This record gives sequence, structure tokens and C-alpha cells, in this order.
Amino acid sequence: MIVLTLQLAGVALLAVFIVSIIKSSVRPANFPPGPLSLPLIGYVPFLDVRNMGRGFDKLSKRYGDIFSVFLGKAPCVVLNSYPMIMEAFSMKEFSGRPSIFSGTFFQKGKIGITTTEGTNWELQRNFFHNHMVELVQGKGTLGFQDLILDEVHDLKMDLAKRVGEPLPVSYRFNVSIINILWTIASGRRLHSQQQEFQSVYECIDKITQFMSRAAIMSFIPLLSRIVPERISKMEKGRYHRDRFLNISKKWIREHKEAYRGNRGADLQDAYLAKVEEKAESFSDDGLGALLREMFVVGAETQSTMLRWAVRILSVHKDVQRLVQDEMDELGGRNHDIVWEDRHKLHYTRATIAEVQRFADITPTGIPHKTVCDVDFHGFYLPKGTTVIPNFTACHQSPKYWKKPLDFYPEHFLDDNRKFIDNKEGFLPYGIGTRRCPGEDVANMALFLILANFLNTFSLRIPPGDKREIKTQYEAGTGFIRNPKAYKVILQERE
Repeated sequence: MIVLTLQLAGVALLAVFIVSIIKSSVRPANFPPGPLSLPLIGYVPFLDVRNMGRGFDKLSKRYGDIFSVFLGKAPCVVLNSYPMIMEAFSMKEFSGRPSIFSGTFFQKGKIGITTTEGTNWELQRNFFHNHMVELVQGKGTLGFQDLILDEVHDLKMDLAKRVGEPLPVSYRFNVSIINILWTIASGRRLHSQQQEFQSVYECIDKITQFMSRAAIMSFIPLLSRIVPERISKMEKGRYHRDRFLNISKKWIREHKEAYRGNRGADLQDAYLAKVEEKAESFSDDGLGALLREMFVVGAETQSTMLRWAVRILSVHKDVQRLVQDEMDELGGRNHDIVWEDRHKLHYTRATIAEVQRFADITPTGIPHKTVCDVDFHGFYLPKGTTVIPNFTACHQSPKYWKKPLDFYPEHFLDDNRKFIDNKEGFLPYGIGTRRCPGEDVANMALFLILANFLNTFSLRIPPGDKREIKTQYEAGTGFIRNPKAYKVILQERE
């Protein structure tokens, strides 16, 4: 009798579990299809959260280029092809931003550009984008170029002291990127040994680590309350967030105190001029958020891309040689490669673009949200639906790339070996109104740093290195893929 009772209880529990799975997988009417999910946590346990782009690509083979998965309790729509992403993100209906825990936590609310939407987001984003474009295409272009080249000279002088020995380059690249951003923001640079610089560097490093761990909490908010502190590192995240917030307030305060009736060309001056004009949505708090976002998001993505580039190129000596030969034909090794030279360095540009495609550092970008009800490709997406682009599906599609899983700069060269602008299938900065507003500055900095670096040094792998190009997977699921830690040997070019 007891055994029968236990069996019936087991069957009842199983029935309840199955019903709960079915209920938790119920989608709105005429919603994109997708797999069954677990209560509260959705499909997360079955995804490769360390590379969601790859996991989504597998699901697309069953459900097509537009499908849905439950990440937590809500169904999210995944766009899994280049045409689908291009079409959707060119529509204003897809320009919203869902609540992103790691972003709102680090900013203490929805403020800045990355986590906001609507009129406030549009005004802030346009201001920042226009300022970045002016640096690259406006009257101050040569001055900005000189700023980057000064950092490159310091970088090369520093690393020249360690030619021939295996060394990590991550920290030194971070120093260069942070100083470039610092000058954009404040019109000055700092020495990396100064206490203020060290404080900023530490805050950026700790905040990005925390955001990587906390990203999953955007989809399962319950985790922020039940995950033990020793795992979530919430208190440390809060400490470094508040510390960086105070640092940004200090920058703004000092900038105001230094004002003597005329404004310079740095970003803080331009923004504070808007504040004085009482322009809509411009405030000291908004400026602080913009600065923190620029350093945390901008510095991390740029330095990550440079780390990938050095690793990829150190493994591919043949590509290095072709890049260096092209630069030698341009004018030898005793001159700086400048921004204008890009029009003649087709293979060099193709190599840099291929690094961006192959590294694929943001496999799923940052989620979008529908700002109203939308009918899209025969499906109904209610207002507030989270929409995730799968950039990995674009960057590894055989439709656009001859060798999608290989590093192959020829992907970006036409039959005349000229660089192909606006290559189909290539979305390193996203697309549409949510496209990265710092794209122009990022492209210029990446080109000048890598081209001049390779014009001086050849990159070699240390003895015993297996020549593997792998991703570093850590706890949590971040939006940025980092290369596995490595060392490189620099050699002065003969």
C-alpha cells in the first residue's frame, strides 16, 4: 500500500512538473515558435551561455531564422540571419531597450545611452555620435590623429624594451585605449603610474568582470536575490560602481571650476555647454553616465579587439608579412601610417576587418525591444518584446564568407584586391539606430594602432605555444568574448 501511494505521488508530481513546463512555454498568439522551457528559468540551462550565438544558430536549424526562447519567464525573439537583422533594426519599432540588470546596476538606473530609450536616449546618442564623427571627419581630425599616434609611440617605446621575450600585452593596450578616451573626455592625458589613472583602470576592470557575471540576471532577476554573495560578487560590484561614480563627479566638478568663459573641444566642454543652455535631457548626471559608459563599454570593446588581433596575427605569420609588405611599398618603416593612408592599404584594412569578423566579440550584441505592437514576417510581436540579434549567424554564414570558420582577409577584397566597404554579412558595430555611436573613433584608433604596431614589430608565438585561437570562458555570461590568455614575442623588423 505504501509503495503504491509513493508511486501515485510520484506520478502526480511528474504530471504537475509537465503541466508547469507546458504553461511556462505558452507564447502569445501568432508568436515565433521555439523550444519548451522550464518554469522561472526558461531555456537557459539548455543554452551554451558562454556563446549564445552558437547556441542560437543550432536552434535556427530547427525553427528557422526567426524563433523565440524563454530566457527566464518571458519569451525573447531571436533574429538569426543578416537580412532579418537588417530589416528589423532599420525599423524604429525595434529601437527600444529592455531592462538590462548589469547596465542599470552599474549606472544606478536607466541613464546614459546603452540602457535607455525614447527621446532622452535619442538626444544623448545623437550628441555623442556627432561629437565622435567630428573627431574623425571634422576640423579636429588631424589633432585627434596626432593624439592616437602619440599613444602609439609611447606604446612602441615601452614594448621595445622587452623585444624577444614572451610577454602579455593586454595591460599596455588598455593603457593606450584609456588615455585616448581620457583625452577625448577631458582634453588631457595621464601617466599610467598616476594614482588617478590606476583608480580608473581598476574600476573599469572590476566593473566589467561583475557585468559579465551579472548579465544573466537581466533575464532571471530572481538570481540577484538568491545567488550567494561569494558567487555574484554583488557587494564588490556595488563598491567599484560607487567609486567610479564619485570619480566621474569629480571630473565634472573640476571641469566646471576650470571654465573661464570659453569652451574647449573636449566632450565634457561640449556637453556642459548644452547644460548651460538648459537643453532638453542634458544634466550633470547625464554627463557622468555618458563618461562612465564611454570608459566601461568603449575601453573594454576596443582593448578586447586589440587582444584578439595580436593573438590572431601572431599565429598567422603569412598575413603579417603581406600587411608589412603593403606598408613597405607605401613608404618604408621610418614614417607613421596615418589615417589618410587607409585608402592605399587595402590588404591591411581587409585584415583588420577580418579580425573583427573572426573574433566576433559581441555574438548577440545588446538586446533590443519593440516599442509598440509589431507584425513582422507573419508573426505578431507585442509591445515590450525582447529581440536578440545573432551576429554569429551573420559572421559565420557560408552565404557571405568563402571560409567562414577560417581567418581569411581575402573575404574583404574584390577581384582587383581592393577593400570592400559595407560587406554583406558584416555587422561589427550592429546596425540601425542602435548602431554603436563610437564606431568612427573605434575604426580610426584600431587602424592606426595596429598598422603602426605591425610597421615596427613582427609578432611571434613563444616556444611550446600550440597556436590555438580560443575563447576565454569565465563564470557568468557576458556580452563580450575575450581571447584565452596568451603571450607574444615581439621582434624588431629587419
